[in-house]
Amino acid sequence: MNKLAPFTLSRQTLYSVGALSFNLAERMILLYIPIFYLPSKELGVPDLFPGGTFWGFLTIMGLIMVVGRVFDAVADPVVASLSDRSRSPLGRRKIFKLLSAFPVALFAALIFFPPFPHTESIINGLWCGVMLSLFYIAFTAYANPFLALVSELGQDEPMRININTFIAIFGLVGVALVTVAFPPIVEYFQGREIAFHTSYGWAAVIFAAVACLAGYISCLAYDEKKHTLPSAPVETGIIESLKRTFGVKHFVTFLTGELFLMFCVNLITYSMMYYAIVIFQREQGFMTYIAGAALVGSMVSFPLVNHLGKTVGKKKVILFSVALLSLATLVLFVLSFQMNELLTYISLGIFFICGFPLAALSALVYSTTSDIAREDAFRTGVRREAMFYGARAVPLKIVIALSGLAFGFLISKFGKDAAEPLGVQLTLLVVSVVSLIGFYFFSRYPEEKVLASLKEHEQRAAAGAGEKPVS
Repeated sequence: MNKLAPFTLSRQTLYSVGALSFNLAERMILLYIPIFYLPSKELGVPDLFPGGTFWGFLTIMGLIMVVGRVFDAVADPVVASLSDRSRSPLGRRKIFKLLSAFPVALFAALIFFPPFPHTESIINGLWCGVMLSLFYIAFTAYANPFLALVSELGQDEPMRININTFIAIFGLVGVALVTVAFPPIVEYFQGREIAFHTSYGWAAVIFAAVACLAGYISCLAYDEKKHTLPSAPVETGIIESLKRTFGVKHFVTFLTGELFLMFCVNLITYSMMYYAIVIFQREQGFMTYIAGAALVGSMVSFPLVNHLGKTVGKKKVILFSVALLSLATLVLFVLSFQMNELLTYISLGIFFICGFPLAALSALVYSTTSDIAREDAFRTGVRREAMFYGARAVPLKIVIALSGLAFGFLISKFGKDAAEPLGVQLTLLVVSVVSLIGFYFFSRYPEEKVLASLKEHEQRAAAGAGEKPVS
């Protein structure tokens, strides 16, 4: 057995910078597409495409989100299979990251440069849908191999928890940058008498450049030939690999909980700017305080999350976090009907408290998936880690698309303005209820059984026993 080169703490950190890249680009899109294309009346600028409903519940915004996620969902297993089967001399994963980092940034920026930036047009909706679809193809080509590497670079559970914690931290740094710094940059351009939509476009270019740079920095951290176990390219086709992956029952159980959680996270993301304008009745920049409270809460929670994940177990921390998220959003829903100066500060405090579940879920959900993928690789003798991320991505992207539909329906049917705020308020209640469903499925994941099997196989590998994996 070949001895692996040490994957040091500095390399773990540098590798994790890649999470800043795709998280920054995606969150920029999710946060600002709604307000860019369908601005609140209080902003005094026109919608860029029709915002009403048709067939009773569909909206153009909702369809755009669905179309983008369909391309995303289709691309995931394809990229996963190509990555698992790659024979590139640069490594199964790195070649995909190198080829996709620039397109991720390019299409993220182009979304904010529609053909008719100052008037309502269905062509703008088509542009947004096409650019979003291309973005998600590039996004998948980078993120899937990036995440698959965690189970390969992480040589034991504590290291995998560390790597995923760093990934979560840099992911949140990306979210923080685009949340906290993006609105002031837009306002800076507007202060120079640059139009609303043009200001958003130039801000998007700046942040896309940062995302591109971070994407390439990550590639410098590792050499797959030195830092991962030798692996033969997987010969299994896409369909068969998907079948085998979904045949792992504990993977499906955990994934189901993640589906409900992802619905909640994205519904909150879509709504964030509207919380500032509609519920708190402040300027656009107030979103910085809302998101900033949650992000600061996350950053101070990471050391505790890392410690608890290694001591009391990831599952228990995840369950507590989901329950806390459900309770917090229920309280915020109630407070939203009578918001005043005092309740504004209380609400910001609740967003700060939500930083703990945000830190725990962003660090430990991916870490658990890494455990599952690595255990399966040892047990079956087939190294198809990327397919676990590709397989989970298919239903996840469908759920994310559904959250976009739900968001579009709520604000179009029940209101998105200060005079009619119910649509925005209901997003909080929906998150509270759906979180509890996720709690049930997370509770059924057999963490102890999976980790015991993984530890046994890792000890054999470390000892160089030369035993064949149990099939």
